[in-house]
Amino acid sequence: MANSKTFSHCSPIFPVPNVEETIAWYEANLGFQIDFKWEDPATYAVLSRDEIKIHFSQRDDDFTPSAVHTALYIFTYDVDQVFEEFKAKGVVTRAPETHEYGMRDFDLTDPNGFRLTFGQSVNH
Repeated sequence: MANSKTFSHCSPIFPVPNVEETIAWYEANLGFQIDFKWEDPATYAVLSRDEIKIHFSQRDDDFTPSAVHTALYIFTYDVDQVFEEFKAKGVVTRAPETHEYGMRDFDLTDPNGFRLTFGQSVNH
């Protein structure tokens, strides 16, 4: 029988000025691991932690991430535990807040300017 689903998964691709530096930061601060690296030094890489995969591509234009909008929202099973882990690394830019729309989340900004928000539903 044919698969009734159309899509499998998706991954953001972040254009960055230095893929190698980005890899090192995500490994050291967020616990991501390298799944794939292209060229040496890398011009493309895929990093993952648990089921989350983020692709990074060597930027070749003047792209700048938004300073006010979240680039990636990562849903967690225990947002406060994740907050404590990242707070210990000194990378959190906004402490956890519980919002009226039913999420508890916090922010950090990576060295490339991408805002990552980590959250958990409070409506279990």
